[in-house]
Amino acid sequence: MSKKKKIIVLVSMVALLVLTGCLNYFLNRPGSQNANAEGTLSYSDYFAASRADRSTSREETVSYYKTIINNEATSSEAKANAEAELAALVSSMDTEQRLETLIKSLGFDDCIVTVGKENVNVIVKSDELTEQESAQLLDMVCTETGKTIGYVRVKSIDL
Repeated sequence: MSKKKKIIVLVSMVALLVLTGCLNYFLNRPGSQNANAEGTLSYSDYFAASRADRSTSREETVSYYKTIINNEATSSEAKANAEAELAALVSSMDTEQRLETLIKSLGFDDCIVTVGKENVNVIVKSDELTEQESAQLLDMVCTETGKTIGYVRVKSIDL
């Protein structure tokens, strides 16, 4: 596969990821078909939808990397890059799952964590976070990811 075709495939995958995020936003805001009688999402709907969107996006990305890796026409450099990106993605997925379990062990009913190359985002089910809860979450995330506080965002939602 030529370098130009690889770039086109990569740009297409990124566009699909952006589209997935936009659809998630528009389908999960108040007034959407997922809203309850009061016009707001329930916690379980929000977290379930976020996990489903994340899973779908990740499956597409993994499939993309596997296609590059398994293609005989792919250069060894492109294969190595795809393997490294896939390994990083799997590591992020493992960290997200581990953090979600640890956060729930602190007593939060639900949460979702996304680990990117630069930042970590944590959304917990809570009316409001106390300073102690925020400190616990930040400490846990920084310890598990090796990121500094400046690269970690923690938010509570009250749907």
